[in-house]
Amino acid sequence: MINYESMIVFDPDLSEEDLKSENEKLLNLIKSFKGEILKTDDWGKRTLSFEIKKKKEGYYLINFFKMEAKNLAELENQYKLNEKILRYNLLRVNEE
Repeated sequence: MINYESMIVFDPDLSEEDLKSENEKLLNLIKSFKGEILKTDDWGKRTLSFEIKKKKEGYYLINFFKMEAKNLAELENQYKLNEKILRYNLLRVNEE
């Protein structure tokens, strides 16, 4: 399994409950691919450096997980389909 880090910027109009629910859906998706969740960092609501989808703020969450590389494309596809995600990135983290 490979270590990954995923930063997700969610719509700032989400309530705290909705934000947790949306992130939980993503974590469950990773688990469904037999992935392992390592931790989640919540950076809270921050001002964006430029507008994204007419929003000036966003909720930042970073998920650290392990997963097989073959499932990465499907995970990314789910990120793209989620209208509550303004921006995301998926990075492979080198093990040291």
